[in-house]
Amino acid sequence: MKIDLNRYKAFFFDFDGVIVDSLDIKTEAFGELFSRYGKEVSRKVMDYHRNNGGVSRYEKFKYYYKNLLHKEIDQRIINKLDKDYSKLVVKKVLAAPYIKGALAFIKRLGHLGKDCFIISGTPQKEIRHILKYKKINKLFKETAGSPDNKTENLRKIMDKYDISPKQAIYFGDAKSDYKAAKKRKIVFIGLVQNKDSELQDLSFKPKLKNFNSLENQLKAIA
Repeated sequence: MKIDLNRYKAFFFDFDGVIVDSLDIKTEAFGELFSRYGKEVSRKVMDYHRNNGGVSRYEKFKYYYKNLLHKEIDQRIINKLDKDYSKLVVKKVLAAPYIKGALAFIKRLGHLGKDCFIISGTPQKEIRHILKYKKINKLFKETAGSPDNKTENLRKIMDKYDISPKQAIYFGDAKSDYKAAKKRKIVFIGLVQNKDSELQDLSFKPKLKNFNSLENQLKAIA
């Protein structure tokens, strides 16, 4: 059965890997950030990042220190890691290409009077800076990033704008996106770009490679 987008008024989007093709950039940046601890640690850091897309970098920093480095971490260390990580990724993310069809689809929704929102694991200040620099910030009614997780940000926005689950649809590429949508009982559409995607083994449909392949899953949008 095809999805009828006419029935929805609110469209939620993750950013990295959904709107912009920036996942490899962030994976490599995590590896570089921890490379001084050796190739094995760096590899495990990147593997954990790939398998936990959408989780905030702050939670990842805590995991790496506790489980890989077996060291204590405090706010000073977190702030330093955050600053160094941002330096590694922001310029590259700003230059990263869009996922095929993403921008055209979001603009199309805007012309139809639909409300679009960003739900990201990236720090709120940083994701808003990126959207403004790329001149796409006005396409979204609101942008929500960390430190709140995606489930909490989704709840806040749905409550703020009185959006019922039947009126919403969520586009994501990570388990955190899937879990947030499921928690709020809204339709989830997953972008699965490769066999290593953490969504690959989850039993939901549709799974898309990009937004150009979305048209085959949809009824005509009025």
